Amino acid sequence: METQEQKKINTDRLFYIIGAFFGTLTGGVCTESFWGAFGGLVIGLFIAMFFLNVLVKRKSEEESA
Repeated sequence: METQEQKKINTDRLFYIIGAFFGTLTGGVCTESFWGAFGGLVIGLFIAMFFLNVLVKRKSEEESA
């Protein structure tokens, strides 16, 4: 039997999209303005970045190889 290589799926983009979407939605609904939605987009992206880089424990490159 030949071993099959497991494909690694990069989910970082998904977290950024979710953060941007819900940030924009929240900012737009709370302030009912374009600038509130834009501010929510920026804040949502920062929260997604914080989540990925700080809260999610990444495996080291040695473990993943």
